[in-house]
Amino acid sequence: MQTTGKKLNILIVSATGKLGSQITKECLKRSNLLVNILVRDPQKDKELIEAVEKAGGKVFKGDLTQPESLKEPTKGMHTVISAVNSHDEKVSVDGQISLLKECINNGVERFVPSDFGSNYKDFSREELNRTIIVSPKPKFQEYLDTTNIKQLHFRTGGIFETFMYIFDQGLGYWGDDSFPIDLTCYYDIAQVVAHGVSRPDLTGDVVFVGDKLTIRKAAEIYNKVRGTNIEAKRFGSMEELKTLYEIKRKEDKGFLPEVLGVFLITFDERSTFKKTNNSDFPEINPLSFEEFLKRYPEQKFPGVSA
Repeated sequence: MQTTGKKLNILIVSATGKLGSQITKECLKRSNLLVNILVRDPQKDKELIEAVEKAGGKVFKGDLTQPESLKEPTKGMHTVISAVNSHDEKVSVDGQISLLKECINNGVERFVPSDFGSNYKDFSREELNRTIIVSPKPKFQEYLDTTNIKQLHFRTGGIFETFMYIFDQGLGYWGDDSFPIDLTCYYDIAQVVAHGVSRPDLTGDVVFVGDKLTIRKAAEIYNKVRGTNIEAKRFGSMEELKTLYEIKRKEDKGFLPEVLGVFLITFDERSTFKKTNNSDFPEINPLSFEEFLKRYPEQKFPGVSA
């Protein structure tokens, strides 16, 4: 059974993560959704657990690396939402495949993969393999496309919180600064997921972007809100970035090659969305970068001095 009264049974996987918890909270606000969650540790966010149970939903303990734990939670669900955020392909690819198999076995109608992020469709597999943040997405999608389950994708551009974190060497850009980067915060991603999933027949791609801005504009807004006086640096050309990436990939086993791989996508114009579906969700007024900074004063560029 996939509905309880007029409510749509949904399961949110990785519901206590940074994005998963926000999606869960927003879905709990939707009157036609019966929210169930799958978590590895029910003690991690007791307040969220209590909210789900109080609303009539179930809390399942499970792990994507343990397929047996995914059988029971997927029973009776109309939609399963994956909020998995892991750099380990045993979780992000193999784990999601295990989850998807149980969804199909149990007759789940619709699957929402963890696709939140920049537009990567115009990049080659070789280009995407430069970053472990993006590379698992098309790998899982290949398997998803071999099934008949309905798909609902939320494509949201870069995430404000992650975008700020990667500039630990100072704010700047590679190539030129002529095109705006798509960015959306966790809160707005959660809102559009909740609103979209509450439409039982919605499938396909939903492109929803909070703001579009160049690095220079980001610096201007940051200075205005934070009272700083930073300038966006030009680190070099895209060809120089590619060369640096290859050098660091061979000699550096730390996080730097991953950051450079992210930059290779972020500062490539192909990563921007040409059209969005924002107008399909008039009830959501996404935060601009300026509004985001004001609402979350703790968010700062780590490599920028006040």
